[in-house]
Amino acid sequence: MSSAPLLRILALLASCLLLLAACGSSAHDAPTRTVGGDSGVLPGHDAGAPDNAPDATPGPGTLLITTTSLPLGDLHTSYKASLGAAGGTTPYAWTVSAGALPAGLTLSSTGDVTGSPTASGMTSFTVRVTDASHPMLSATKALSISVSVVWYVRPDGGTRYTSARITAGLSGQCNGLADAPYPGSGTNQPCAFNDFRFLWDDQTYGNTNQNNWAIQGGDTVIVRGGPWRVGFNSATDTTWCYGGQGPYACSNPTIPAGTAAQHTRILGENFASCSTVTATNKSALTQIFGGFGVDTVLNLAGTQYVDIECLEVTEHNGQCIRVGTPAVPRACVDSGASMDDYDSNGIQTDQTTSNVLFQDIYTHGHTARGFYGPIGGPITMLRVEASFNGFAGWDFDTGQGIADAPGAAIDASYVTMKGNGCNEEYPIVDAFPAISCYDLNSGGFGDAWSGQTCWGACPLESFTCDHCVQAYNTKDGFLGPHVQITNLKITNSASYGNMGEQWKWGTSANSTTVFENNLAIGNCARLDSPMPGAPSGFNANLSLYCRADGDVFSFYSGANSTVLFANNSVVTYTAVPFDMSCASAGTCGSTPYVFRNNIVLGLLNTTSQYAAIGNSGTGELPSLYYQSDSSDMVVDDHNIYYNLRSGWCPSSGNACGDPLFVGEPTLTLTDESSLDNFDFALSSTSPAIGAGVAIPGLTTSYSGQPVANPPDVGAY
Repeated sequence: MSSAPLLRILALLASCLLLLAACGSSAHDAPTRTVGGDSGVLPGHDAGAPDNAPDATPGPGTLLITTTSLPLGDLHTSYKASLGAAGGTTPYAWTVSAGALPAGLTLSSTGDVTGSPTASGMTSFTVRVTDASHPMLSATKALSISVSVVWYVRPDGGTRYTSARITAGLSGQCNGLADAPYPGSGTNQPCAFNDFRFLWDDQTYGNTNQNNWAIQGGDTVIVRGGPWRVGFNSATDTTWCYGGQGPYACSNPTIPAGTAAQHTRILGENFASCSTVTATNKSALTQIFGGFGVDTVLNLAGTQYVDIECLEVTEHNGQCIRVGTPAVPRACVDSGASMDDYDSNGIQTDQTTSNVLFQDIYTHGHTARGFYGPIGGPITMLRVEASFNGFAGWDFDTGQGIADAPGAAIDASYVTMKGNGCNEEYPIVDAFPAISCYDLNSGGFGDAWSGQTCWGACPLESFTCDHCVQAYNTKDGFLGPHVQITNLKITNSASYGNMGEQWKWGTSANSTTVFENNLAIGNCARLDSPMPGAPSGFNANLSLYCRADGDVFSFYSGANSTVLFANNSVVTYTAVPFDMSCASAGTCGSTPYVFRNNIVLGLLNTTSQYAAIGNSGTGELPSLYYQSDSSDMVVDDHNIYYNLRSGWCPSSGNACGDPLFVGEPTLTLTDESSLDNFDFALSSTSPAIGAGVAIPGLTTSYSGQPVANPPDVGAY
C-alpha cells in the first residue's frame, strides 16, 4: 500500500495539535469549567463532605475553596484575612463574583482581604477563584464578614456623653467610640471612656442610661490600662449606682447579647497576645476588681453569645473574710460608713447564660466564689483559672434548686482550680497566698467545681475537661454526685491534694464516661502539713481531712451506659481508690465499668497527721475497688496494680509489679510533702512500657508524646 495516505493523516494530526496549542496559549479565550459551586465537586461526584472541612482533598481535575468562614472585623480597625484553595494548578486568581465586601475592605487577586471597615454589621458576598489549568478551573463560595462597633476604655479618656448628663449639669466628654484620649475640651468627642463603669452607668439618677449599656449586641469593648473598679468608690459613694439598690447590686446589668454570627466581646487590651496555646500570661491581663460590698464583679446572667477574654477578675481586700469561723484576720463589715472594701463573687451566670466564651480569665481572691450560678447552654473555657476564693471555684448552686437548662454544657481546656476554700492575701506576696482556710467543720466549703444539690434533677448534657487541674481545695476536686452528666470526657488532667475526693461525679442512664490520660494523687491530708510558700497558720481552721474516706474516685453511672478508664496513673494512700455506685439501685448490670491500661500504686501513710484523722484504712494499705451497688460490674485488663491490700494481686489479665515511676517515693510515706511535684514518667526499666493494649482514638500520652505500639500502661 502507498504511504501517501498515512503521511497525509500524520500531517493533519500535527496541524490539529498546533491549532490546539495556539488556542490554549490565550488565557482570554480559554474555556472555563466551573467546579461544583460551593462544594467544589464535579457533577456526579459525591458532595457529602461538609463545606467546613478545610483539609478536604479535591479529586483530580477539581478546584476547591477551603476557607469556610472569615474572622470578625472591628470598625475603623485594620483587617487582614487570607482565602485558601486546593487543587487545580497554581497560581490562583480571586475575585468577588456576587455582592460586595464590607465598605473599606478589598480583595486582592492573590486572595488577601485587607483594609479598615468603615461600616458595622454583617455583609454577605460570593468569592470566585480560578486557576492556571487549561481548560481553566473555577470554584465559588458564599462567605460573610461581620464588622463590630468597637468601644474603648482607657485612663486618659473622658466621661461618658449622654444627653441626660448634660441636662444634669455633668460633663459628657467622650462617645467611647475611638481609641483616643480626651482632647482636653469639647463634648461628645471621639475618644475613650475613662472608667469601665461608664459602659453601663452614666451617673444620672432616674435616667434609663443610669443602668443601661452604651453598647449594643454584637459590639466589641477593648479595655486598656487599669485596674478598673466595679462597685462603689467608697462606703458612702453617691456617684455610682446612685439611686440604685445600694452597694451590693452595683454590678453591670445584663450584657447585650450577640448572635451566633457576631458575638458581643469584652476584651482586655492584650487579647490578641496574652497567652501561649497552653498558658495565660497573667502579667498581660487587664484587671477589673470589685469592692465595697458589690456582689459580683462581672455579671453574665441573662446573656448569650458573649466572649470574655484576657481579664483578671479579683478584689483588693486581704483585710477581712465572709466565709468561715473564727474569722481570720477578721470578719468583714458589710454595711454603714465603715463598710470594708470587699466583693463576694467574680463572675455570675444563670440558667439562661449560654454560648459564652471565657478565654484567658483569672478570677481569684473573692470572699466567696470565682464563678457563681447555673448555666443555660454551651460554655467554653479556654485557659481559665479560679483560685483562692473563700467558698468555691465554680459554685453552680444558688441555694434555690435552679437546674442548668436543657442543652447546658461545659467545654473546658487548660482550666485550673486551686486553693478554693482559702482566703487570699492582698497584695499577693507568697507562692501559696492563703491567709486562712476553712472546711465544712469550720463554716467553710472548698469545692473546686460544685454542682447543684438536687440529686439527679439537675442534668448537664456534657462536660469535657482537657488539661484541667484541681489542687489543694478544702473539699472535693470535681463536680460532685448531685448533677447527672450525660456525656463526660476528662483527658490529660490532674487532681491532687484536695481534702475530700480528688474526682467525684455522677452520670445518668444512657450516658458515656471517658476518663483517659489523667493523673491522680490520693493525698487528702496534704493541707494538714506546711505548704511551701504558704503563710504560717493558713491551715489552723482545717480539720475535715479525707472527708468521706478521701476516695480518689467516687462516681456512679446508670443503665445502658459506657464507662472507660484508660491509661491513667494513680498514686494513693487512702482506703479505696475507686468507690463506685449506680444511679438507680440494681440497674447497672448493663453498664460494665471498664478499666484498661491503668497504673494504681498504693502507699502506706505512717504520718502522725494521717493517723490522727482516724478514717477507715488508716494504718493499712489501700484496697482497689469498692462496689456499693450489687449490679456494679468491673471489667479490667492490662492494668498494673502494686502495693495494695491483699486480695487484689495477682489479678487475672493484669500485672502486679512496681511500676517504677521516675519520681516514686518509698512505699511507706513518712512526710506528706514527699508527693509534691510527683513525677509520673516511667523509668527505662518500668514493666509498664509496652504492656498495654491499643485504645481507639487515643493517640498521644499525657506528656503529649505519640502512643507507642504496643502502648505503655499509665498516662505517660
